[in-house]
Amino acid sequence: MKLKENVNLVEFLRQTRNCKSEVYLETEDEDKLNLKSVLSQYVVVVMAGQRDLLENAQVVCKEDEDYQALSAYLTA
Repeated sequence: MKLKENVNLVEFLRQTRNCKSEVYLETEDEDKLNLKSVLSQYVVVVMAGQRDLLENAQVVCKEDEDYQALSAYLTA
């Protein structure tokens, strides 16, 4: 799933902390950033400055429940 356009990135990253399992942001180059990692969160915030990088990235959750927890921020 992809991030919605104009998503509140800070709120989204806060919500990932509440997920049961790992949540990853997979880039177009197949890099995987663990969104529970503070360092990875920093990288994602920097990527937000280059919107096309986030537009092409996919959010991947290990648990289906986590997709539900993040549904306000994701689009198919």
